[in-house]
Amino acid sequence: MVEGEQIVTLIWDEEGLLGSGYEWERPLSVEMSGEQIAWTERVQVVRSLALAERESHHLEQRLAKAEATLRALTLPPGRGRRPYRDEATLLTAVADVVKQYGVTGLLQVTWQRGEEAITRYGGRGRGSPNRPVRTEVRVRYVITEVRRDEEAIQRRKHRLGWRIQVTNLPVAQMSLAQTVVHYRGWWCLKRDFHPVKDHPIGIRPLYVRREDQIIGLTRLLTLALRLLTLIESQIRNKLAQAGETLNGLYESQPRRTTDRPTGARLLKAFARAEITLTRIEMRSQVMWHITPLSGLLERILAYLGLSAALYQHLAENSL
Repeated sequence: MVEGEQIVTLIWDEEGLLGSGYEWERPLSVEMSGEQIAWTERVQVVRSLALAERESHHLEQRLAKAEATLRALTLPPGRGRRPYRDEATLLTAVADVVKQYGVTGLLQVTWQRGEEAITRYGGRGRGSPNRPVRTEVRVRYVITEVRRDEEAIQRRKHRLGWRIQVTNLPVAQMSLAQTVVHYRGWWCLKRDFHPVKDHPIGIRPLYVRREDQIIGLTRLLTLALRLLTLIESQIRNKLAQAGETLNGLYESQPRRTTDRPTGARLLKAFARAEITLTRIEMRSQVMWHITPLSGLLERILAYLGLSAALYQHLAENSL
């Protein structure tokens, strides 16, 4: 889709040039419950300058590592270094390296076959004119040059930074540039699907079979996702308004701070507190004790607009 020549549209936002792209339309249809549903889909092929630059940098890093690894395949003889005695083995090693670093077709490797004649005397002891001798020829393949194929590298870089997105919005409602700018928030939109499918909500595996059970469970987990998203967004907004950060959310990094905590990490902070409600009986008297909240957890409740007294009342309401 990025080969040949296309007329592209430059895409800008308030900060500057984002990239370029082009689009085309394709008709689609599907039959549902005996009814034919048809619509027109816009396929948008977009290149992000920032993404292309980042991927180009990663490609250069892989090329440098591949070059160094290839040159190290046939270092001069030394302890622990096994020479390549046949060409096929060397070619396999070269192919493995370029495949490992994802640079197939971008490096040109030249090697040569070297021979070394070694004379050995038959029998034991020092050599003499009358002792039989035999000559052994040892073959060693050595890489002599690793050269970048700049033309192939430029072709590869030309293919970096491209993404494909589709929409059924009409052009009159949203142009190519507008859809790209709007879709740049894709991670914010899509990231919520991960906690639904995996942790902490986890719709998989699905242990229900009936249609009504599936619908009910999906709706229940959707409500849980809404609540998780609300907690996350509200605390992030409060932190931004106050210009503050939270620390203590990362188990192995107690001093690490963040102003954009995730909902899952906020819930983990409560889980790590191992909150317990204890019932104590002393003759006719019954008392309840609940684990005190740490300063971090009290701050989280405050950012959510909840009083710490609500938590403390849990013990009182258990009487």
